[in-house]
Order: sequence, then structure tokens, then C-alpha cells
Amino acid sequence: MILKNLIIRPGVHLTPSIARTIELMDRFFDGEPSEVTSGLRTEQDQLKIIIQKLIRHGKDHEFVEFINGIENHWPIDKTVHLGDINRDLFWWQRAWSRLLNISDIVNPPVPAEVVFDYIRPGDLRNKKGEIIYRSNHAHGKAFDIGGDQNITEKGKRVVAALQSGECFIRSWLLERTNNACHIDTEQIGGPTG
Repeated sequence: MILKNLIIRPGVHLTPSIARTIELMDRFFDGEPSEVTSGLRTEQDQLKIIIQKLIRHGKDHEFVEFINGIENHWPIDKTVHLGDINRDLFWWQRAWSRLLNISDIVNPPVPAEVVFDYIRPGDLRNKKGEIIYRSNHAHGKAFDIGGDQNITEKGKRVVAALQSGECFIRSWLLERTNNACHIDTEQIGGPTG
């Protein structure tokens, strides 16, 4: 793949769907060099992102089960009984839900219920109690474009690429907190892109 404007950060995992869309979108970024900051993610990759966000917000010590899970290297699918709310939840679930509660949008590593108030920007509905599913990153059908602080201009470039109908873009979302444009792609055969 030859790119003139989009740079793929080291460690970003591509799938055929992601690579095809990046290659076709490249021309829309003339004069706006940008980085592909994320592609295919495993459950562990997603959990690492959640941990980084919690640390950034100073929320990584709010829930004892989260601290225990980190310290004891619990598997992602381990649940714990929380006596204070009389429920079984994933050990990371309340900490992840806190991120949504403070408007830092991130999908869970496995499908999970939101346990705090969560109103996504642009939506009026509180998603507390709803199941949020894994991101299209987990399926190899999504990537993020970031770079410098000019995220609004990057969003305009993504819209132009989408409107062209040439780039196999299914949808997109401007993630201001992450300084990124999240792009969902059309799949090319197989379960991961």
C-alpha cells in the first residue's frame, strides 16, 4: 500500500477492509497529513485502552474490584459479586462504565451492561442498563485517524470521502475526547475484514 497523506502508526493492525478504505481515503487528506492511530484490536488491546483512559482521568482507583483485577491479572471474562449493589459484574465493568459516565466513549472488551448514567453526545437517551457491544475494531472493520489538534478538519475530510461513495465507509464518529475520527468500514469477506 502506497500512501501520500495518511501515515500508519507502528503497531496498528490492519485487515483487508481497513487497508482498502485507508488507501482509498488517502487522496482526501492532501494538505492534511494525518495518522491512522488504531485498527484491529483484541480484547486485551481494548482493556489496555480502558486502563489508560482511567489513569488519564484519575479514575483507576475508584473501584476495589478493578484494582484487584489489575493486580491479580484476572481474565477479562471474570465476574465478581459486589455486595454493595448485590450484583455480579465483570471486574472492570464499573470502571469502564465510569468512563462513559464522564463522556469518554469507549466500547467494552466484551459485551457489557452500562451501570452508571450514560448519555452519548448528540443523543437524549440515557443508556444506563443497556448492553454495549464490542467495537468494530474487534471485528477488523474500524480504524481511527488522529494526528495534530486539527480534528475538525480531519472530520471534514472523512465526510468528503464518505460522500464520494468510493471508500467503503459505513459510518464515522468524531471523538473529540480522543482527538480522533472513528471510521467503520464495509467488510471484505471473513470474520475479520
